[in-house]
Amino acid sequence: MEKAVTNTSSIIFIGKLDLFNLAKNTFSEILIPKQVLEELFKKDSPENNLIKKYLQDFLTETEITKIKDLPLDIGESAAISLCLEKNINILISDDKKARSYARNLGIETIGVIGIILDNLQKDKIKKSEAKELLNKLIKKGYYISSAVYSEILKNIERY
Repeated sequence: MEKAVTNTSSIIFIGKLDLFNLAKNTFSEILIPKQVLEELFKKDSPENNLIKKYLQDFLTETEITKIKDLPLDIGESAAISLCLEKNINILISDDKKARSYARNLGIETIGVIGIILDNLQKDKIKKSEAKELLNKLIKKGYYISSAVYSEILKNIERY
């Protein structure tokens, strides 16, 4: 298993659904740039307590020497910069623009739904659990179009 770096929105949704065990099935460790944690902990929310708990274990706050000047939010720029600085090949991001920039820089991307599908593929969860998690994700404010939702359901059925 590889290490990955996350941006703010993805770690929020991992926290909202408490998907840390699924993330542990996909990655050996998730590095979080200091700037992402600062952005995250500005607001008090239930998922922040879970994130703080896992900072003692599976999540690692990481300093960055230099943040690349990208036309993205500070969290996305910091996460991509950390990937490049530490030679980490995977960015966890659900931000379309950030994913595009990361891929252009040779960094693989995966989102929260990708983590769910990875666990389904590895037989760590059942199809019904994957569908339930997808629906919970949407109920918690994760936006996907109906066309993408249909495509994800088709992918779930393929496993």
